[in-house]
Amino acid sequence: MGVVNTSDSEIYRLIKKLKANGRMCDCKVCLRSKGKCPKLPILRRDYPEKDYDPRFLHDIVGYNYKTMDIQAALALEQLNKIDWIIKKRQENVKILNEGLERFSDILQLPVYSKDISYLAYPIIIKKPNNISRRELREKLEKKGIETRPLFGCIPTQQPAYKFLAEEYAKELPNADYIGENGFYIGCHQYLKEKDLEYIIESFKNILSNVK
Repeated sequence: MGVVNTSDSEIYRLIKKLKANGRMCDCKVCLRSKGKCPKLPILRRDYPEKDYDPRFLHDIVGYNYKTMDIQAALALEQLNKIDWIIKKRQENVKILNEGLERFSDILQLPVYSKDISYLAYPIIIKKPNNISRRELREKLEKKGIETRPLFGCIPTQQPAYKFLAEEYAKELPNADYIGENGFYIGCHQYLKEKDLEYIIESFKNILSNVK
């Protein structure tokens, strides 16, 4: 453990990035909800064919030094509810799978299993030429359904490792495809039945004319 003291704003910014895994997203206050993310226009200019999100893109190699005693104490308390949390998330995944099964020719849905503790609900677009990840994510977000792209393939899609891009070009087709066409929506334990119904209905409205 240690402390860094600096009056240099650039050093301060880089230190924060280093401790946050080198994430590109480094605003003091996130402006994404107001449609003013300063990094998004840059990404769309430099990577016009990619659906990149600065919250989950890393432009330098960083580290994760963020766990503190208070977080450990909260985690211990959460363990008292772990069985309920896992079961509820599993139930939500099952409901979403049943509701979205009609779109299985367009979307690859997650495997349902009682042996899996779900972080989120991952979806992979099978037909990106018919509907792109960016288009689907934007339409879901307009309906109030938060989405997050799956983390991109490290050597080919993360800017921090661009020195490996040429070496691994076309060597990891599955990881590249998932990194470009996969995303998450929530399946957390606080979603209610009406929330799940709304998610399913929103997908229906968006995908009804996609073949």
